[in-house]
Amino acid sequence: MASQLSDKIQEHFLECKICFEVYRTPRTLVCLHSFCEPCLEKLLDKATGTVTCPDCRMVSDLKGSVSNAKASFFINSLLDLLHSKTAKETFCSVCLALGKNNVPASSRCLDCADFLCLACAEVHCLSKLTLDHRVVSLTDFSAGLHDEEARLKQEHRCQSHREPLRFFCDTCCSPICRDCRMLGHFSHEVQSLGQAALARRPHLEQLISSLDSNIESLTQKEQEVDSAIQQLEEDKEMIEDQLSGYVSEIIEQLFAQKSAISEQLSIFVEQQKQKCLSIKDDVHHLVSSAHNTKEFSTQVLQKGKDYEVLDLEGAIQGQIERLQKINIPEIERQTPILTISGGSESFCIKTEIFKLRFDSASNSLENSTTGDTNTSSEMKLSAETTIEKSPENPTVPQTVEHNEPTSFTPVPHQADGQNLPTYFSVIRSFDVSDAFYSNEENITGIALFPSRDIVIADNANNIIKRVIRTGKIRETISTDNRGWDDLEPFSTVICDNTIFFTSGSRLFKIPPSEDDDFIQVCNLRGSHDKYCIAAYEDEYIAVSEGIGCCLSLYTTEGNLVGRVSPSFYEGKFTFFTVNSREEFIVSDTKNRRVLIISREGNIMHICSDVNCPPFNPTSVCVDKFDNIYVLSGKRIILLSPLGSFEREILNHTCNAVFLHVILVKHKDRPRTPDTFFLVMTSVN
Repeated sequence: MASQLSDKIQEHFLECKICFEVYRTPRTLVCLHSFCEPCLEKLLDKATGTVTCPDCRMVSDLKGSVSNAKASFFINSLLDLLHSKTAKETFCSVCLALGKNNVPASSRCLDCADFLCLACAEVHCLSKLTLDHRVVSLTDFSAGLHDEEARLKQEHRCQSHREPLRFFCDTCCSPICRDCRMLGHFSHEVQSLGQAALARRPHLEQLISSLDSNIESLTQKEQEVDSAIQQLEEDKEMIEDQLSGYVSEIIEQLFAQKSAISEQLSIFVEQQKQKCLSIKDDVHHLVSSAHNTKEFSTQVLQKGKDYEVLDLEGAIQGQIERLQKINIPEIERQTPILTISGGSESFCIKTEIFKLRFDSASNSLENSTTGDTNTSSEMKLSAETTIEKSPENPTVPQTVEHNEPTSFTPVPHQADGQNLPTYFSVIRSFDVSDAFYSNEENITGIALFPSRDIVIADNANNIIKRVIRTGKIRETISTDNRGWDDLEPFSTVICDNTIFFTSGSRLFKIPPSEDDDFIQVCNLRGSHDKYCIAAYEDEYIAVSEGIGCCLSLYTTEGNLVGRVSPSFYEGKFTFFTVNSREEFIVSDTKNRRVLIISREGNIMHICSDVNCPPFNPTSVCVDKFDNIYVLSGKRIILLSPLGSFEREILNHTCNAVFLHVILVKHKDRPRTPDTFFLVMTSVN
């Protein structure tokens, strides 16, 4: 253990951080960092006489000379111990003093710090002056077996008198020897080194202890800075998402206007062509009739007899007069001209549509650690203008199948007074699988923190993952060996900023400390192996009881506060959610319908016909306007807050996937659009 201590001392204290070698004439700066004197010479600023510590960047005023930096007795004594142990050849110190050269040493006196040969070691132990000295073998000393004892017996000597430093001058605040006390420090306040150290030790211990709070505060601040940096990255991703969404919407609107104008132009051109063709047909008949009249009349004049000419004169004259009197309609010349609002043919956007605003919030660091979505983001994106939609825009088909799973269908605006969404676009897709776990993941539950982190329950690997919206996994929580048998998380919610999940017929919550056991909140009614849960704000957690067609409501402490059970209803409640009016939107997978149930248990609406069969509802969610989004197979169906079918907004055609959908509801940011999170996993 002594050798290990010696190695540790060499590693941490006796290596210069500039040259990475053992100290050569070490000097200690005011920041307590030590470096070789030759290394500090290279860093000395000749103009100011200062040295900037390369470790902490603190400036030390050395009055123009590195020799003014403090020489540390502590480091020098450790260096003496190190050098005495690492010397390749060691000779007897007494023999050298007597003029005998190169006599190998076999022992070391820890009191005198002298190396001794065999003969001198025997005499050293018999002398009256050195009878009590501790003489050890050189082999044991070099092996580090006596490092602690050697350190205790080390003495520092006065550089002026070469006597041991045994006193401390309070007046000069410096250690002195016996000769110094009798000469230069005779009239000063002097006490022994032991007394001085004993008197000053409590103050030093108090100072060192006070650093704990400083270290804790600085560590916390460092964490806050890291959190702020991460928040900035998330804000950057969020604003880029918003930009992509807005630009996609503008592009879709432009293409919609292009389609409308193109259709209007085609109709106009077709109508004009028909008119022109009608006129052309009439003119063609008139030309043909005129040619026939002319040819017939010419034949009569050339070959007819006089009485035949006279007989046909009236008919020929009448036909020619009729042809000459026919009023040929004028061609209506209407030229289509494209006009661009606020621009010319060479169109350009003169107004800045997007602008960045940088909020100067003094408490941005604190906000970034609390997950407050209102003030944590310093960068805000504002859309100054939008492209207006033409009233003649053609309606976009309600159902479009896409080959890519992340393609959403633009939908027309409904002018019925409801706050129905007008546009859907992909923001980001990312993989949340973890190569560390051998089983193919099976996502069975998704929830959302107020800070926009996504919580995912992986039933196959018995883990719960917390993922930031950029796709980076912030935390992985294993549900194995946490005070219970291996728990298989199924459904999960966030209530009161705490993660709750179901495993079997029990409800658990995850404690703040990762070292604590999971807390069982309560046992759930029935004997189902899977229970879906949802949270109403921070008031209670609702649990679906399957074929019991009942929702039980529990506080975060596990107290039952009510049940929602429609009378005489038979079915199977699976996935469900709660809207802002405390109404429960429930998927009845047995009867293939969606129910809207009041807090009192009254069925307010049943939706089973969505105009695009088959309808097999599973996962459901609502937005801030209480619009309902239902997952049916590989499609997402939009229902109004009253439960009526509106449209199909996504149709995914890939095989062997299972979809989950949740919705980010920006309650405190009404201008920010709600955001879908669509999670796709392989079917086990």
